[in-house]
Amino acid sequence: MRKLMINLLVAASAISMHPMRMLKAKVPLTLLLLLFFCPRVSAQSLDSLKTELRQENPELRALLLDYEAAMKIGAQQNQLPDLEIGAGVFVLPVETRTGPQQFRIGATQMLPWPGKLAAMAATADARARPLLEKVAARQLMLIYKLERAYYSLAGLEARAVVLRESLALYTSLDRLALSRIENGKGSSVDVYRIQLQRQQIERQLEELIYLGQQEMVTINELLDRPAETQVDARVAIAERVAETLDFAPDLAADDPDLSNHPGLRIYGLQQKANRAAIELTDLDQRPDFGVGVDYIATGRRDDLDPLRNGRDVILPRAMVTIPLSKRKFSAKRQEEEVRILALDARRESTENEFRAEIRRALNTIDNAANELYFLREQSQVIDATISIARSEFTNGKRAFDELLRLENQLIGYRTKTVLAQTIILTQRAVIDRYLINQ
Repeated sequence: MRKLMINLLVAASAISMHPMRMLKAKVPLTLLLLLFFCPRVSAQSLDSLKTELRQENPELRALLLDYEAAMKIGAQQNQLPDLEIGAGVFVLPVETRTGPQQFRIGATQMLPWPGKLAAMAATADARARPLLEKVAARQLMLIYKLERAYYSLAGLEARAVVLRESLALYTSLDRLALSRIENGKGSSVDVYRIQLQRQQIERQLEELIYLGQQEMVTINELLDRPAETQVDARVAIAERVAETLDFAPDLAADDPDLSNHPGLRIYGLQQKANRAAIELTDLDQRPDFGVGVDYIATGRRDDLDPLRNGRDVILPRAMVTIPLSKRKFSAKRQEEEVRILALDARRESTENEFRAEIRRALNTIDNAANELYFLREQSQVIDATISIARSEFTNGKRAFDELLRLENQLIGYRTKTVLAQTIILTQRAVIDRYLINQ
C-alpha cells in the first residue's frame, strides 16, 4: 500500500494536482519560455540600438526636417522687395504743351536701409538654430527611454534565470520529500505543497514574459520596427552595476557641469535670436528708400506744331519712407529684453530640475546599493542555513515547513538582488541623460 502511494506521488510530482490542465498548459508555456528567454541569433548591443535609434526614429527625422526648413527662411529674407510695375491709361487725356498724355508705364524698387536685409536673414537663422538643440535634447530623451526599456528587459531575463533555477531547487526538494516518504518519515502533503510552489513559479515566469513583451514593444517603437520584433538584451549586469557604483560616489560629491546639455544650450541660442531681433528693430526705425521711373506716352497736337510736338516723357523718381512713431520700436526692444530675462529664469529653473533629477537618481542608486549589500550578506547566511537544514530534514530532525520557508526566502533574496541591480541600471540611464561627455 505504501509503495502504491509513493508511485502516485511520483506521478503527481511530474504532472501536478490537476493533470489535464497542466498537460494542456505545459506545451505552450514551454514554447513561450523558449521564445522569450532562450538566446536569439539577432542579439544587439545597447550601443548598436542607440545608433539605430538616431538613424531610424521618425520623430527625430521630423525634427531635423523642421530645422532644415527653418534654415531656409533666412535666404528668403535676404532679398530686395519685389519690383513694382504699373501701367495706366488716361481716359480723359491730359493736354500738355507738347500734346495729350495717353498712357503711363512705371516701375518702382524699394531699397531698405543698408544692412537691414542681412539683419533680417541673421534673425531668421538665429530663430532656427534652437531647433537643432531641440533635436539633440529629444534624442537624449529617446535614448533614455531606450536604455530604461533595455535594462528592464535584461532585468526580467535575469529574474527568469533565478526562477528557472528555483524550479531545480524544488525538484531536489521533491526528491527529498519522496525519499522521506519511502522511509516512512514524511507526508504526502509535502509533495503537494512543492507542486503548488512550482505552479506559482511557472505563473511568475508567464508574467515575466508579458512584461518583457511590453518592453520589447517600447524598444521597437523607438526604433521604428514592427512591434513583434524580438529583442535580446545582452548586458553584463553585475559588471555594469559595479561600474556604476564605482563612479556614483564621486559624482555625488562633485558639482557636474551641465552647461553643454542641449536642454540648457537652447536658452542661450534663443537669447541670441532675441538680441538679433533688437538689432533688426534698430534698423527698422531707419528710413527706407525707393527709386523708380515712369514712361508717359504723349500724342501729337493737330492744332499746333510746337517744338518737340508729341515727345514722350521719361520721369525718374526717388522716394523715402520715414517712420514717424518711435514708440512701437521702443516697445519691441523692451519686449525682447524682457524675453531675454525670462529665458535666464527658465534656464536656471531647468538646470535646477536637471540637478534634482541627478540627485534623486544618485540617492536611489545609494539605497539600492545598500540593499544589494544586505541581500548579499543574507544570502550567504541562508545558503549555509539551507545546507544544514537539508541534512537535518533528511535525518528527520527538521520540519519540512521550515526547509521550504528557507528555500522560498533564498529565492526571494535572489529576485530582490536582480531588482536592485535593475534599479541601479535604470537610474544610471537617468544620469546618462543629463551628463554629456562626462
